[in-house]
Amino acid sequence: MSEPVPVDDARIEVAMRLTPVLLRVGRRVRPASGDLAVGHFSLLGTLYRNGPQRPSDLARIERFTPPAVTRIVGALEDRGLVVRKPSPDDGRSTLVEITDEGRALLVATRTEQAHEIAALLTVLDDDELGVVTAALDSLEKVAREASTALLEV
Repeated sequence: MSEPVPVDDARIEVAMRLTPVLLRVGRRVRPASGDLAVGHFSLLGTLYRNGPQRPSDLARIERFTPPAVTRIVGALEDRGLVVRKPSPDDGRSTLVEITDEGRALLVATRTEQAHEIAALLTVLDDDELGVVTAALDSLEKVAREASTALLEV
């Protein structure tokens, strides 16, 4: 595990308010797609964004144990949402790749989630919605950094 990055009090204060907000909204928009859990969709999203990955890389990126990745990949493969292919760089290794069906499910789920969030945002007036909109670039930067940091480890 890497050393914690030192943060100032202002960032801690923002994080203390932001964390429960993100968790509550996240619970509200969890995918409701049969037997697939949040981790399944997270792994599909990683494959969608980053292309085919080795199971060990998926474990690192998703912060899952290798046995958990094996189970999740197996469940996704059984549903036709991912396929395993031999690695072109190492014949002993496999790559996990999202299928067209996996992409379609992911996009449909994200669309459903966006509609849920849009409904939640109806409590905001135009000025408040503008504040949220203005914060999106910064929040997307944070999300990109989180994803990039996991890819570089």
